[in-house]
Order: sequence, then C-alpha cells, then structure tokens
Amino acid sequence: MTPAVKYLLIATLGVAIVQIIPYANLMVLQWGSMVPALAFGQGQLWRALTYLFIHGGLWHLFFNMLALWMFGIELEQRWGMRRFLVFYALGGIGAAALSAIWWNTPIIGASGAILALLTMYAYYYPDRQILLFFILPVPMRAAVFIFGIISLLAAAQPGGGIAHLAHLGGIPTGLAYIKGYPAYERWREDRDAVDREMRRRRWAEEALKREKQYEEIIDPILRKISEKGMQSLSRKEKRTLENASKETKEKIRRSPIVPLDIFTKH
Repeated sequence: MTPAVKYLLIATLGVAIVQIIPYANLMVLQWGSMVPALAFGQGQLWRALTYLFIHGGLWHLFFNMLALWMFGIELEQRWGMRRFLVFYALGGIGAAALSAIWWNTPIIGASGAILALLTMYAYYYPDRQILLFFILPVPMRAAVFIFGIISLLAAAQPGGGIAHLAHLGGIPTGLAYIKGYPAYERWREDRDAVDREMRRRRWAEEALKREKQYEEIIDPILRKISEKGMQSLSRKEKRTLENASKETKEKIRRSPIVPLDIFTKH
C-alpha cells in the first residue's frame, strides 16, 4: 500500500462513516457536493475536490475504492506521492469542470478521478489483461473504452444520468495530461537551466567584485605591511585585513559554480 492511496482510502472511508449519521450526511452533502452554481458561481471552489470523497451508496464507494487500490498503487510507485495526488485532484477537477454544463445539479463521487487513473494506466500498460467484472479478461485499453460506454449507457437511463456524464470528464483530463505533462517537463527543465545560469552569473559577479576588493583595498594594505611592517596599520586596516582573510582568492576560485578560468578571462 503506497502512502497517497492509503490516505485517500482512509479519507474516503472516513467520510462514508460520517455519512451513516443522518444529520451529518445532510451536512456533508450540503457543503461538500459539487454544485457548479455554488462552486463557480459563488466561489465555493473547494467543492471541486471535496465531492470526490462523498459517495451515494455502498457499491458506488466499493468499486471506486477497489479501482483506486488496483490501479493507483502502481501509478504512485511509478510517479511518487506528490505527482500522484496532483493527478488524482486534476482528474476530479476535470470532471467537476464538465459538470458545469448542469449548473444547478449536485455531483458526488470519485468516479471522475478514477476514470482519469484508468486512462493513464491504459496509456502505460495498454495490453495488460484485467478481469472485467471479475469474469471477462480484456486488455486495459479496451477496459477504459468499455467503462466509458457503460457511463454513457447509464446516463441514458432515467433518474440521475447526469452524474455519469460528468464523471466522463476524467477521461479527457487523463488524455490531456498525457499530452501536456511532457511539455510541462520540458518547460521546467528549461526554467531550471535558466535558474542555474543566473545563479552562476551571480556567483561570477560576486567573485569579480571580491577580486576587485583585493586589488583596490587588500593589496595596498599588504604592500604597506611589506614596506613599513604590521605596526604601521591603523585599527581600521587591521579589521579589514582580518575580515578579508576569511574569504581568500583560492576559496573563490574553487567554487563549484564559478568556472576556474573566470579570473583569467577578465
């Protein structure tokens, strides 16, 4: 059991236990469900995440948490805890964004985030076999397609099909992540390279500044000592020399950031 999956399971099951209490269930639904008119119209943006932990029945909860356990652990092992949690949240937010089509309809359940996980899992392991409904062996990519069809068929049934359509937002969110994350990685690498170059330049400028300090301040003091002896220095000159001794030219030249030949070039 990986940490993020464990925490998500504990949090979701904890909310389910609270929902057993009638009055508490009413409060959870009132303040935690995804209602686009409240989330986007009145700024209650927390609903785009809190609705993921609220479920409408035992089977709804069971299948979502089973899928989280089955497919989430391997993705978290591949990505790490932080990236996995961000992706899970993005899957939920993507489904919440699609629910804006139904402005005043409350949506609950982690199915949107779960469908995003399944989409990503199918991207990494398209030919891996799973037992659909614990009976039929199918490749993972076919399973995601089947789950999408099932959601569409469920949406066509009278009474509550909107939630199934909204949860389908997790699939395009997963597909967008597949395309967008490599571009984000390239941008981050370019940004880090620029940051490293800026740090190198700052260190170089500081090194040149210290070199100039030696030439303009320290070298005259050393010449004075050579010509007239240590007793000829004023109190200020002695203090300047003592401070300068803590950072020698050799220490600056050995900096891991500033190139060794910077002084010869300038």
